[in-house]
Amino acid sequence: MAMEGTTLKNWTLGKKLGSGACSDVYAVEPNSSLNDKRCDAFVMKLSPLVDIPAAKSKNKKRKKSAAERNADALYAEHLMYQSHLRECPGLPYIPFGAYGEDKGYRFLVMERLGRTLEAVVRENGPVPSSTAAQLGYNILETLEYIHSKNIVYVDVKPENFMLNIGRESQVYCVDFGIADRYVMATGKHKDYKVGGVVGTPTFLSLNCHAGATASRRDDVEALLNVLLYLIRGNLPWQKATSDAEGAKIKKETSIATLCASFPKEWALMMEKARACEFEDKPDYEFFSQSFVKLGARPGSKEPFQWGKKGTKTATVAASESTASPLKKSRQDAAKAPVTQEEKPKAATAKAPAVEEKKPKAAKAKPAGKATRVNARISRAARKASTDEDEDSGEEEQDEEEEEEEEDDSSDAEVVGKPKKPSSATKDPQRRRKAAARAVAAAAAAEAAAKQAEGTRYNLRSKPSDD
Repeated sequence: MAMEGTTLKNWTLGKKLGSGACSDVYAVEPNSSLNDKRCDAFVMKLSPLVDIPAAKSKNKKRKKSAAERNADALYAEHLMYQSHLRECPGLPYIPFGAYGEDKGYRFLVMERLGRTLEAVVRENGPVPSSTAAQLGYNILETLEYIHSKNIVYVDVKPENFMLNIGRESQVYCVDFGIADRYVMATGKHKDYKVGGVVGTPTFLSLNCHAGATASRRDDVEALLNVLLYLIRGNLPWQKATSDAEGAKIKKETSIATLCASFPKEWALMMEKARACEFEDKPDYEFFSQSFVKLGARPGSKEPFQWGKKGTKTATVAASESTASPLKKSRQDAAKAPVTQEEKPKAATAKAPAVEEKKPKAAKAKPAGKATRVNARISRAARKASTDEDEDSGEEEQDEEEEEEEEDDSSDAEVVGKPKKPSSATKDPQRRRKAAARAVAAAAAAEAAAKQAEGTRYNLRSKPSDD
């Protein structure tokens, strides 16, 4: 039957969104303004009522039909939200006039939420360990409150954990259709029994998968199975073709294998949960602190990081935060676009060579008997020439070093390495020293030439002994 457009009490049904184990889910709009600022969008869980003859309804031993059980589950969920868990964190908002019966249907209206954790894994892949820890911290807070009301959640699975629409920064527990009380009216803990499997076998604790009655410990172990599924993307026993085979594989899979390559806190928490006895109160503080060690932040309202994309962002953030200032500046410079006007010139560009003229040595003409004077002049000229050759050699060596550095600079530009500073930049006094030595040599040669000229003049003016 098409229900879109149908009005039930104060609600008009819209598009069908899906179906759960006990009811169908529709988008709904209030017929009148609720004047409710806590929520903008709502959904309705809808189950058909079954007409039962009065004679049959009085028979308490009569086995109920599936439709009857579904309608009863919706009523039980309504009581759970309104009576026992009104102040519980991590539950969807229930507006005024949310529950009722009309036109052969029983309905329950609540805040509209976004994706399930199952949809996250299907669409984004496995989640980072730190994200699973944050989810675990938030869900554990909800489970602890539920347990404080003598209730066990039982149906712990990714489909029953939903995110808020938009930012995906909060996680909510939904569907309390098979939630159960673990404390009887007498105040005594429910007895341990073994019967049929209740819940979703893939995520059940070892004990519940074997048919044992659920207690608080089983909610915690099932939560850890869900979180490990989020990190891994699968569980070893999901390939089983029957509940019995799945229970066997789950029992034979060691905790070390299940938590391989994950931080040790995951294995420690699973060991702690499985060591808990049937009536024991779980050590909630231990699990909360373990989630914090794994990266959970109490009270965080930041969006969850999903799948490979979330892991990559965190890695990049970590590498940037631990980089040295010099490395980070180079990274920033590499990322910055370089325009035509801003493109820097090579640091090792060769400066225009300044032509330095070699001083010409004065040539002294030997005269008469001035052989020793001429020899001194020749030695001075040779010394000046040697100094000039050394200076020229140093200049040539400098030019060769500059050419090598220019080649290094070109290579650095190709592979993106930092440019090697030129020798001119590294030792600016080298050329000045070479020039000073050349000038000094020239001055010495000129002085020697003048001295030689004066000596020759004296020799010419001195009268001969002959």
